[in-house]
Amino acid sequence: MLRLHQLFFRQTALLFLLIFLIGAVLGYVLLKQMEIETHERMLRHTLLVLEKDLQTLPPREFADRIRTLRRKTGIRTTVIAADGHVMMESDRDPKGMENHAGRPEVRQARAEGWGSSVRHSHTLGVDLLYVAHRTDGRTLRLAYALSAIKSQLLALWFKALLFLGGVMGVLFWLSHRLHRSIDRDVATIRSALDRLLQKEFDQVSGDARCCLEFQEISRLIRKVAKKLAKRERQKAKYTRKLKEVTQRQSDIISAISHEFKNPVAAIMGYAQSLREARGMDPRLEARFLEKIHLNAEKISHMIDRLALAIKLENRSFQPRKSRFALPPLAESVREMLLQKYPGRTIRLECSDRELWADRDMIEHVLINLTENALKYSEEEVILRCRDDRLEVIDEGMGIEAKEIEKITRRFYRVDRLSWNNSIGVGLYIVKYILELHGSELEIESVPGQGSVFAFSLKPMAQGKVTE
Repeated sequence: MLRLHQLFFRQTALLFLLIFLIGAVLGYVLLKQMEIETHERMLRHTLLVLEKDLQTLPPREFADRIRTLRRKTGIRTTVIAADGHVMMESDRDPKGMENHAGRPEVRQARAEGWGSSVRHSHTLGVDLLYVAHRTDGRTLRLAYALSAIKSQLLALWFKALLFLGGVMGVLFWLSHRLHRSIDRDVATIRSALDRLLQKEFDQVSGDARCCLEFQEISRLIRKVAKKLAKRERQKAKYTRKLKEVTQRQSDIISAISHEFKNPVAAIMGYAQSLREARGMDPRLEARFLEKIHLNAEKISHMIDRLALAIKLENRSFQPRKSRFALPPLAESVREMLLQKYPGRTIRLECSDRELWADRDMIEHVLINLTENALKYSEEEVILRCRDDRLEVIDEGMGIEAKEIEKITRRFYRVDRLSWNNSIGVGLYIVKYILELHGSELEIESVPGQGSVFAFSLKPMAQGKVTE
């Protein structure tokens, strides 16, 4: 099956050839008729001139005149009497010539005054154009060989063919250009469709320039490409969200499984020892019960953090702000953590300052940051608030630079540190709480030297006291 541009080019070439052939034949017929009519008019004009000479010149001079005309122009002259016999002939002696009364042109001239015909002359053996005119009872007839007319006709026809051929050549060249334009536009559209199939929507380009139909097709293809690209982006977005949800669920399950394994195993181990042991030392029994209680508290603490992270994730946790003093809150956090970590030192450097914030949330921030510092540092931990900035400083092992931006992500854990000793949501919750209060968690750390966790207090120093 042919392509569109090939079909167009072949059909056009065939049409041009057909037009050329028809034009050549019609042109030949029309030109022949025009030539005959032109020579007939010329012979009529010559007849009128000879009629005057026939009336004024003596027969001998007239005979010389028609013979000279024959020699110079090739026009044969015949004078026919009323009864049809030949009185005078430019080509031969009229004696012995047959009667011309029955000739078609002679009969028409006697009936209408003028007569003409195109026929074969048995006398000369050639095709002739005859024109006759009746005058004073005689008929004057002129004849002109069609071979001469044909030679002139062929010359004129050849010139006409050259002109028609030139026109056909120009049209053929224009058709070839149009053929190439169609071929180019079809290739452009095919390439655009191939890119659509390959889902290369952003690379679908190119305008058809051949005709309005192809331009409309190209416009529709670009429109489809834009819609498909938008749909593909939405699909990719939904896929990413689905993967995020799936990964989030996997992370939660993994984190819960990992962190709950040890305390649950400890509880089960101590409980089994208590159940199987008979007559256990009361002090050892009390110690096992204390271990069970501590691990249960640990599980409860992790569940509370997980619930808080889910609330933050669902945007269902909003701060309930009030006016409170920061130093008493910091002191309360210090005392609570010293009870949990006896023998450790927490230095408090906090001037008198009031905040407009959610007290429970800020307490959670201070507990989380200070407890992290205690876990990963054997030295003194400093809780400092000055110059509208709160800092928790430790001299522990520090954090690698590549990990600093990651440790505030949800469920992220530094393998080397087992950060937060929980399910990996502690710093994520801290960061989110600070964002709710218009502040931001800042982390500075040098591996082997320590870390500084800080945030600005300026956004919390503004606002009105609630009634």
